Amino acid sequence: MSQLTYIASNAPLPEVKNSHYKTLSVNEALSKGISVDEILLRPGYNRDEPDAILWSDTEIVFDIDAGIVDDGDFDDDFAILRLSDATDDVYTEKKYRAYIEWDCTEGRAKNVIDYIRNQLEHTDEIELWHIWMGIENRPRIRKHTIPIDELTPDDVIELEATNVFSEPPIQYCFIVTR
Repeated sequence: MSQLTYIASNAPLPEVKNSHYKTLSVNEALSKGISVDEILLRPGYNRDEPDAILWSDTEIVFDIDAGIVDDGDFDDDFAILRLSDATDDVYTEKKYRAYIEWDCTEGRAKNVIDYIRNQLEHTDEIELWHIWMGIENRPRIRKHTIPIDELTPDDVIELEATNVFSEPPIQYCFIVTR
């Protein structure tokens, strides 16, 4: 069970890969001077197997005492990836769905708004949802319609901060229009 923020549309949603993360084979990692776990260096392991290692050009710092995670706050440190059609907790009627993989910041929210604005060239409305996954009963759904020209990073940050793990369960949706 976890929180999920996703976008839904009647037009295809192109993926946005996070430019700060790459998957590498063992040999690619070794050629870049990246330290590789011994288990991946054992005889019989295919060192050319793609996607064996996840590499990032950013450093994430956890300060447990202060409750802070610092990921560098790069505005492009997010991804928008296709959401499986088999996701039970998704109540949109839209055909195309993609989830946002991120820690929401003002700069990242601006970039997601730009993405939505671009997608609105292909459809009349886009839904931006924040939900809790794993609820047994159908949750209440709160929807709010907002024109793209009025959608602000603060709105997206507020949506992302909503308490979706509540009793009774509530899912939140912005219907963003042209």
